[in-house]
Amino acid sequence: MRNHRGVIAEHYHALQSLDSINSARAAMAAEPGTRSALLIGLYQSVEIGLHNVAQLLDRAAGCLRDRDIAACAVDLYWVRSFHRVLVRLSLAARRVSAGWDDEAPRWTVDATPAFADFLGSLRSFDGELAHLADQPEIDLGAVIAERTLDDAWFGVLHCARTANHDARVWSANLAASVRPAPGLAPEQLLASDLVRQAVFEHQLRGHTYFTQFRALHQIPELLVREINDRVEMAIRSARVGDITAAVDVLDGAEELFDPIEACLPPIVDNLSTHDYHQIRENLGLTSGSHSVSLRFHLFTELYEQLIEAIAGRTAADGDHPLMPRLRRHAVNLNVFIFSWRDMHLHLPRNNLGGAETKSLTGSQDAVRTVRKMRDNAASNDPVARMEKRVQVPSSAVGPLVEYLDGPESSDGLLLTETGKVTQANFRDVQERLNVFSQPCPFSRPPRRVV
Repeated sequence: MRNHRGVIAEHYHALQSLDSINSARAAMAAEPGTRSALLIGLYQSVEIGLHNVAQLLDRAAGCLRDRDIAACAVDLYWVRSFHRVLVRLSLAARRVSAGWDDEAPRWTVDATPAFADFLGSLRSFDGELAHLADQPEIDLGAVIAERTLDDAWFGVLHCARTANHDARVWSANLAASVRPAPGLAPEQLLASDLVRQAVFEHQLRGHTYFTQFRALHQIPELLVREINDRVEMAIRSARVGDITAAVDVLDGAEELFDPIEACLPPIVDNLSTHDYHQIRENLGLTSGSHSVSLRFHLFTELYEQLIEAIAGRTAADGDHPLMPRLRRHAVNLNVFIFSWRDMHLHLPRNNLGGAETKSLTGSQDAVRTVRKMRDNAASNDPVARMEKRVQVPSSAVGPLVEYLDGPESSDGLLLTETGKVTQANFRDVQERLNVFSQPCPFSRPPRRVV
C-alpha cells in the first residue's frame, strides 16, 4: 500500500529493512562473539551513518543554492547529530581494538563506499557555502559576531564547524582502529551493498527525515544482534560454571551499549512534531515495541535467563574472583535497558502527545501505554530480585512527580496540545479508518530459550 509520499510499511521488519540488516550481518567474515564481529558491526554501523550524512549534506547544499537557509539549518542539525553518533561508534572501535597487537593492520575507513559518498557530498556542501561567502550581501563574520541560536544563518555556520571537528575525531579514531580480516576488501568485509540497500530500500518523496528515522533504528538493530548472541553465550557459560568465559563475552557486549544509546537523542532533539507527522502514515501499523531483537530477546527473554544463570552461579561459586564482575554486568545491562526505555518515552510524548491520542497500532493512549510497559518491566525486573540494592524507580515516583503532574506544570499543557494536533492530523488513526482499520499484523514471536 502507498500514499502520496511512497510505501506504507506492512510491519516493523519491513519498515527497518531488517532482511538486509540480517543479510549484512550473516555475510560478515567473523563468528559471532568474537572481537572481529564487534568491529565489523561497528564499521557497518558507520556505513549506515555516513550514507545518511551524505544524503543530508546533499540536501543542505541544495538549500544553500536555493537560499533556503532555514531548511539548510535543520538538515545540518541532523548532520551534527549523526556525527555525534559516529564519534561514539569510533570510540567503541578504539576500545575493542585495544585487545589486538600493536602490529595489527588498521582500518581503512577512507576506502569504504559510504566514506566516498560522504566526502563527495561534503565537498559539494563546502563549495556551496564558500560560494555564498563570496557574495557581497552575505557577511559571515557579522553572523558569527552578532547572531545567536535563534538565527538560521548562525545555525548553519555553527553546525558546520561543529560537524567538521567531530568528523576529524571519528575519522582519526577509526583509522587508528584494527582492520579485521585484512585479506578482504572493505566492501566485502562490510557487505557494503547490503548495508546500502538497507539504508535506501525505502525512500519517500519530499523533504522528510524518514531515512534518518530508519537509520537510527537500524544501527541499534544491527548492534543488538551481536549483543544477543553474546548474552546467549554468557548464559550457557554461566550455567556450566565457566565464569571467565561469561565475563569475557559480556565485556564485549557492553562495548555496544553506548553507541546504541547514542542513536536516540538525534531523533528526540531533531524530529519535530511536524516532521514526524510528514512520515507517520508511512510507518504503517508498526511500533518500536515490535522489535523482536530489542524488546523481546534482549529486554525480556535473554535478560531474564542471564539473571537466573548468574543467580544460580552466585549460590554455587560465590567466592569466584570474577563473580563480582559478572554480577556487575547484570547491573549494567539493567541500567542500559531502562535508559533505553526512558529515552524512548520522548518519542510518543513529543510526536503524539496525550489526551487519549492513539498509537498507530491502536493503543488507546500511546504515552500512557509506553509508560505502563516501562513501569511493568521495572516492577518485575529480575536484577532487582537478585540485587536488592538495585531498584528501578517507577515513573510515578520521585521528588518532581507531584509538580510535573500538577496544574502548574507546562507538561500537561504541552502533552494535551500535541495530542490535539496529532488527532486533527490523523483522523484515520484516531478513528481506526482505512488502512488503520485493519488489525495489527504483529504477533509475539517464539520465545528465545537458551
